[in-house]
Amino acid sequence: MTEPGSPRSIPEEYAAKMKSARATDSMRGERRLVSILFCDVTGSTAMAKDLDPEDWAEVMHEAFEYLIAPVYRYEGTLARMMGDGIMAFFGAPLSHEDDPERAVLAGLAIIDEIGPFCDKIRKELDLEFNVRVGINTGIVVVGDIGSDLAMEYTAMGDTVNMAARMEETAEPGTVQVSEETYKMIAPLFESVTLDPVELKGRREPVQTYRILGPKAKPGKMRGIEGLSSPLVGRSEEFERLKQALADVQRGSGRIAFLIGEAGLGKSRLIEDLRAEWISSGNDALTWGSARGISYDSTQPYSLFQQIIRQSCGIEPDDPPDVILRKLETYAEQVTPETADQTGQAIKLMMAIRDDSNGRPLAAGDRKRELQSSVLELLRAGVVEPGVLVIDDLHWSDTASAELLEHLFQLTDSSPIALILAMRPYRDSPAWQLKLAAETHYPHRYIETNLEPLSSEYSADLVGNLLEVSDIPPALSSMILEKSEGNPFFVEELIRTLIDSGVVVRDESGENWMATAEIENITVPGNLQALLTARIDRLDREIRETVQLASVIGRTFYFRVLELIADVQDVLNDHLNTLQRVELIMERARIPEIEYMFRH
Repeated sequence: MTEPGSPRSIPEEYAAKMKSARATDSMRGERRLVSILFCDVTGSTAMAKDLDPEDWAEVMHEAFEYLIAPVYRYEGTLARMMGDGIMAFFGAPLSHEDDPERAVLAGLAIIDEIGPFCDKIRKELDLEFNVRVGINTGIVVVGDIGSDLAMEYTAMGDTVNMAARMEETAEPGTVQVSEETYKMIAPLFESVTLDPVELKGRREPVQTYRILGPKAKPGKMRGIEGLSSPLVGRSEEFERLKQALADVQRGSGRIAFLIGEAGLGKSRLIEDLRAEWISSGNDALTWGSARGISYDSTQPYSLFQQIIRQSCGIEPDDPPDVILRKLETYAEQVTPETADQTGQAIKLMMAIRDDSNGRPLAAGDRKRELQSSVLELLRAGVVEPGVLVIDDLHWSDTASAELLEHLFQLTDSSPIALILAMRPYRDSPAWQLKLAAETHYPHRYIETNLEPLSSEYSADLVGNLLEVSDIPPALSSMILEKSEGNPFFVEELIRTLIDSGVVVRDESGENWMATAEIENITVPGNLQALLTARIDRLDREIRETVQLASVIGRTFYFRVLELIADVQDVLNDHLNTLQRVELIMERARIPEIEYMFRH
């Protein structure tokens, strides 16, 4: 069982970010896409009657430790502590593009980690103590709500009411989500479809789902079921990556960085590259992979933990003794001469405490020995051309990035290709890793940068997805204008048009036709979350500047923004920062300075 956390255990860095973000929200309510989580103790009213108030308070005090810790672990906001439960939200004051996933993981962690405590209360107090979780996702207004006498940072809107209803109708010991949340996390979790729930004020019942746990093999979060397209507009980039694999097959190591903003097709390129690798007769087992996860970016060696689990055949539900045995067996098979040293290094990366052998080492010596052991482990395993892919490297933890840099030297002596895909986040450990690769290994280094698709290629993508070449001009124009060459944006806009009935198949079932409401399409929720997360990476004052600029319009003049901003002395600095992070671009300087939002 995971040890319960404390409300005071929230990471200092995240606490500072939340404080800064809340300072912005407190000045005015903000509309945000948020996942709301409610959790309460089932049957608490009856149990409270059977206990002395002090005894009940003591039970709930300990229970709150289990309810709150997972919220902070996944960087949610604890909005309210009630007598027998909590309300939390994910997406404010800081937004992440995977907030629905974080909310569900927090809910599952609450149910899992409080289980032994529930058993203890049942045994010692003869009470049927249990909890339930309800989650809903939607647009809310967040901020400090109240009067001079009492203020509360909270969320308001129908989304909150729906989340409360999800919790009220959930079975004890379960996590129940609305259809809105389910649509955003379905490929990642095992679930059971429940009966629709009646809601006051709604004509139709609301479909609900019970989340059982993460899938052993998660599905794709992107793409439209039933619609597909071959790779479009990326032939040159694909050939560059294929060349890296060809070099490896000839015995030369390569370090290939694939860089591009979210949605430009990095993962799709890697997927097609692997298909090419397998179809060319290579053993698929020589292809290793891991993926940076945003909520694991503070977990040391999180990337290599994924690789170790794959290599050792560790299953999600393996108990600690089985995991330890698999790690030791793997070390003995791959590096029999240094099995003890390698085993210790692997255990250290997996955060498994083992003081049974090995001498105590200082932190610096321990890191050097770990890096040396992993290097030897990979050298022993690379007996034929191999590929190691790290996707979403921009979410890498610092320890994994340092270890990867140490492993770059492997490309000088072994036929291995390190393919590292990332967004151009210059403040991330991944960016420093890129600089180290091109500086110290220029003879092994390959860099491929992805740009938005041209209008012609974007039109081809739309035509491929909708399986027609004569798309209604108004529909095609709207999709191309709003997506601006981003393949992910194209897919999500088409998905939204189909889901909302704006685009439907004709009577033949072979062609698509549009209704007259295409100009009223709203930005899909996951695109809102993606763009909001980018804005939330900014300092508070710069966030205020970009929000003010957005009110002016898609394009805005410097003189207009200067009139309404309260930061005239640093406004130029703010606008330069927004250009560096590629949220805006300079459109003209003559006859006056004008800027334009990239999206």
